[in-house]
Amino acid sequence: MMLSQHERRALSDIEEHLRASEPELVRLLECFHAWAPPQHRRRGVRRVVGPAGLALAAVLLAVAFTVRSADVLLLAVTVLLADAAWWTLLAATALARQRILNNRESHRR
Repeated sequence: MMLSQHERRALSDIEEHLRASEPELVRLLECFHAWAPPQHRRRGVRRVVGPAGLALAAVLLAVAFTVRSADVLLLAVTVLLADAAWWTLLAATALARQRILNNRESHRR
């Protein structure tokens, strides 16, 4: 849900008033925010894709060595590389989000 420009301005005004009138409450909320676990949408899919790719690659490797098939071995290696790319993408996304949050927090101070 996107806020309109007017709503964002109103929210900003409320935050500024709160910071000026209730600094102890603001400090308490910031501490709570630091302790709260991050919220992720569709987190379940992200958790399943990586291990599922790894399990599929392991099965394909076992099949490739059992039947001595270079084609299945190539498929297993491709699945492993795709899974590694998936984990790298998740790590890079998490790092980028953390940097954005850190930049926002440093600009507020």
